[in-house]
Amino acid sequence: MTKTAWTHDSANNKTVDWYTPPWIFERLSLDFDLDPCSPEGGVSWIPASSHYSLKDDGLAQPWAGRVWLNPPYGKHTAAWLAKMNKHRHGVALVFARTDTAWYHESVAKADAILFLRGRIKFIDAFGKTGGAGAGSGSMLIAWGGDCVKALQHMADAGHLVVSS
Repeated sequence: MTKTAWTHDSANNKTVDWYTPPWIFERLSLDFDLDPCSPEGGVSWIPASSHYSLKDDGLAQPWAGRVWLNPPYGKHTAAWLAKMNKHRHGVALVFARTDTAWYHESVAKADAILFLRGRIKFIDAFGKTGGAGAGSGSMLIAWGGDCVKALQHMADAGHLVVSS
């Protein structure tokens, strides 16, 4: 299978799907109304009541309520984060790429950012974690007061920056 949009995928993997590990949701203690970047049927441990899959094109669909966003990484990350920044209610997980245009255009305008310590061990579609973890550090980004509070409750997992 060829690599598509995931920059932490290797050519040796049999999948390009990488899911957020359950501990992130346990620490956030939030339920989400929508996961717009979900595989068909969702992921059992992601607490979202509705999902858009690749065939639904979550980027083109309307978003409502609190959104969980772990977008495809790569050239389309900017569009997903721009939509989340416009929506302004939810939490996103992406690589901590502060040098990118999308960081300055969308992430820097969020209500809070938690730069996570260490590297996340994402889970592939076969239920396996990826060795030493992702190829880069990650950050959780919050829009909306309830989502900021969730990041504040897990601030011990990294470095928290809250907009003034």
